[in-house]
Amino acid sequence: MRSSEPTIGWFMLSEADRAAANRLLASASSDGTRDELGFAPIHFAFADRFFPGTSVQHAQLRYAFFAAWSYQELLERTAGERFPVDELFEIERRYSCRLIRTVERSDRPLEGSGISGWTKYQAEQRPVVRASTIYWTALRSWGMASRVAGLGEPPTETQLRALWPRLEVREDGDEGKSTTLDIFKGLPPAPPGWRNKTGALGFALRASEAEYLRRLWGRAGAGGTRPLLSRLTEQGVTTESLWSSSVRRAATSSEHHALTLAERAAAVACIARAAHSALIERKRNEDRKLEEHRHSDALPGLIEEHQDKALDLDVPALRKETNIDDALVKFIEAVIAWVREGKPLEAIAATITARERDLKDVRAYLVNEQRRRDWSKGIASPLDYRWPVVREMILRVREAT
Repeated sequence: MRSSEPTIGWFMLSEADRAAANRLLASASSDGTRDELGFAPIHFAFADRFFPGTSVQHAQLRYAFFAAWSYQELLERTAGERFPVDELFEIERRYSCRLIRTVERSDRPLEGSGISGWTKYQAEQRPVVRASTIYWTALRSWGMASRVAGLGEPPTETQLRALWPRLEVREDGDEGKSTTLDIFKGLPPAPPGWRNKTGALGFALRASEAEYLRRLWGRAGAGGTRPLLSRLTEQGVTTESLWSSSVRRAATSSEHHALTLAERAAAVACIARAAHSALIERKRNEDRKLEEHRHSDALPGLIEEHQDKALDLDVPALRKETNIDDALVKFIEAVIAWVREGKPLEAIAATITARERDLKDVRAYLVNEQRRRDWSKGIASPLDYRWPVVREMILRVREAT
């Protein structure tokens, strides 16, 4: 048997890089909250239906254009060659540094500015996760990226890189004339000076960009249908709550049903997470001889606030709508039964511990004393299905049109 050289390589990330990557994965897993109890399938099912292409990582809507213009610039220079990953990094560095300098000149803090990877760029390093990767799903889902090279749908970023050498097509005859395939048909042009290394650059959409998104969002739903995202944008609905009457007026009858299920499922998740946090807090107090009661004190109020919605949840209908698995169904039913019976926290402790252990194994907080040492968490809240992010997107589009 012929031997071969190993093909697996290793690379090392700093502690800060690993922490950043973990934060990204944790927040992307559900609604921006660590998903220790496995509610992410419900979050994704409803968020993707109502707001396709969105993500909790989408801090600034205009990044979708930055990503598209970056790839468009690369296409003009390197289509037909091997994908130039280093050049993409440099394009992203170029416009990111312009964003940073623009914010700094405005005397606003960079923290909270929405600039992706600004701490790394300031340290003259590369971000752990590039902005174009964070926003590529939006480009695909909204139809900003087109189908190429015989694919049945717009390519993933990985697929596009693999296809890069095939994006320059040489015609038969005509002295070998070549054509570069257009990935971003109808994309508004990059702003003047896009390729400059200096000059102000901001996140405010131009009118042409906002109108472009409105058109795309109008057919971004399943099978090219109009999703709730589009109708909310057209009607200018930016209420604080996803459960407002304004949102429901914009919804179709089937979306009304889905919104009801989503709101009630969000209430169950809030109560379960609150109980989970109270249990961790209690164990952490035992571990470290502490007297902390923030989560234990909050639990009764959260149950009182959300129990009516939780008890009204039609679990079979939720399962049909979201295709969640048996384990999550049984866990939801156990939480609802616990709330209905009004039993103390100890009565649900074994169920929550088993649920977290099944999902996280030895990393489960309730069975891992070492992980509990640095545990810190805000008071539990219902699933939000990305509405805070989507609300900001709608505001950005409305401001520009």
